[in-house]
Amino acid sequence: MIKAYVCVYRQFRPPEVAQRKTKQNAIKNPLLEEFLETYQKGFYDWGDDPSLFAAKEAFGCTNHATWGVCRRDVRNSLEKGDSVVFFCARQGGGKTWNYHFVGVGTVGELVRDRIELWKRRKYKEYRKFFNLLIDAQGNQSEAFHPAHKKDWKLRSEAPYILFDPVTSVFNLDSPQLVATWDGIADKEDWNGNPKAKKVERLIFEDRGIKRRLRTSRIGFAHVKLNPAKSTDKCGRTLPEILEELKRLI
Repeated sequence: MIKAYVCVYRQFRPPEVAQRKTKQNAIKNPLLEEFLETYQKGFYDWGDDPSLFAAKEAFGCTNHATWGVCRRDVRNSLEKGDSVVFFCARQGGGKTWNYHFVGVGTVGELVRDRIELWKRRKYKEYRKFFNLLIDAQGNQSEAFHPAHKKDWKLRSEAPYILFDPVTSVFNLDSPQLVATWDGIADKEDWNGNPKAKKVERLIFEDRGIKRRLRTSRIGFAHVKLNPAKSTDKCGRTLPEILEELKRLI
């Protein structure tokens, strides 16, 4: 039986010190320099994990994305064929955050020993990605600040996920705005447009799930969601729901 998780990554405004130190690393890294130039206009994670930017640059398509730094617990539980539904929380004006439905990644391969990314020829195109966490010698290597100094090794020991470019679907050009958080309420307010309502019904309402993407006003506010633990009242299977979500992207 396949598993699926709903996860949120954040496109926020990094502190000045983080921007300055990352820009120093970009002096000799044209790809990182390009990322920094487009970051505020796009729907990317600070650190590019999932690696939607690097995938587009390396392969010409975001469906080749990988996942290798965040959500160690989720990556540890994934197997080939499982899926991750991604939303981008994009920082707006003041305390507001806007939530965009960016895609569904289907796990195509898990690299359990990360040093293999540097040893095997078939992974050559991934070696410029920003979410590898290690260099060719197995030492910590991160282009973005702040680096994960305390737990980089634990993060790197969880599988490096390669999403299947054929069955994964990501839209970074015009991802659907589905909800907004005002910085005060316990959870975000979902939009009334038909596509956003359909996404909300598929993931939450039709499965009797009361929570939404945001679970707290402070702290770790976007706890992962495993919708497979609930039953769809319309009788749809999890694969059927995932396919419906892909069609909405």
